[in-house]
Amino acid sequence: REREELETKKNELKRLESEVDKKIEQLNQLLVQIEKLLEQKGAEEQKRTMELAKMYEKMTSDKAALVLGSLDQELAVSILTKMKTKSAAKILNNMDREKAAKLTTAFSTLENR
Repeated sequence: REREELETKKNELKRLESEVDKKIEQLNQLLVQIEKLLEQKGAEEQKRTMELAKMYEKMTSDKAALVLGSLDQELAVSILTKMKTKSAAKILNNMDREKAAKLTTAFSTLENR
């Protein structure tokens, strides 16, 4: 009788172990899918940021400075990093001094990462 109970428990443990292994495999597959989606999202964001940088380069530096100065700092720095140095410098030159200093600091710490 004890032997039967032991065998039953042993079989139940094996079944549970198999279920856990299947769940782990499913989670690993989901993780791979999420990583791929994040890569695609990152690539798309890079592409769009590059397009924005080109748009801002075509604007007059005073107008670009006005708009860039009102953007989220991380986005503004991201756009500036994708611009030609000369264009970025002209825009920063037309910006409020404090805002230009903040963006420059954020830009320099971004490069050091």
